[in-house]
Amino acid sequence: MSAVQLLLFWMSFAAYAAEAVLRLVGASRATGGKTPLFAGALLHAGFLGMRWGIEGHAPMAGLFESLTVYSFCCAVAGLLLLGNAETESAWKPMSVLVLLPQAAAALLDKRLVPLSPELSTPWFASHVGFSLLGYGFFTAGLALGGVYLLRGGEPVYRAAGKSALYGFTAFSGGMLCGGIWAYYAWGSYWIWTPKEIGSAIVWVYFAALTHLKFLPSQTGWPGWTKRVEMGATAAGYAVVLLVFPGVSLLLRSSHSF
Repeated sequence: MSAVQLLLFWMSFAAYAAEAVLRLVGASRATGGKTPLFAGALLHAGFLGMRWGIEGHAPMAGLFESLTVYSFCCAVAGLLLLGNAETESAWKPMSVLVLLPQAAAALLDKRLVPLSPELSTPWFASHVGFSLLGYGFFTAGLALGGVYLLRGGEPVYRAAGKSALYGFTAFSGGMLCGGIWAYYAWGSYWIWTPKEIGSAIVWVYFAALTHLKFLPSQTGWPGWTKRVEMGATAAGYAVVLLVFPGVSLLLRSSHSF
């Protein structure tokens, strides 16, 4: 069983790599379920499901599992937001962004990781799962926002707006579950660790972005245009990198890998 789940991991990695290569050389214009990325996501889901069954807990412990789940969430976000020909131009950067965390995971130790007692709760899985799904949508925002800045396009603009809204919604769910988990694990909803402070920065950033979207362009807030909004949407990826994996790798806390 362990060998099978690793085979599924490598097959999903190969599918993501094929998607990225085909996009970079301009050899594919397929979208949605007709792409290697879709096949990779199915294989990836099988890998995660099998690993979950073997470990007996959600595969979100350690850097390897966190990176590969993040890659899967990026793939899901891409398939949901870039599922038609009108947003096909964003598939090239999105395919690379899906591949990168999976490639990083491929370099790490893939041994099964037991959970420490404070992580053995459904609130931990919900917290991490929703948070990584939010990161996936924010990553799609980089691809869509960047393409809009280069080429424009109303469908791309609308999809980028959805990336911020969907990501903020998922991340908010992760924050809520994380507070409940912290209460049961440490007796407090908020303990001011570096990761929690960083997560608050991400939440405030995208809360502001999703609310500013409802301001009419160039009125209500002078200078707020669609291009500025798309630049802020794309820049949200840097905020994500600051918190995940930045804070988790560089600063010691309850969220460190």
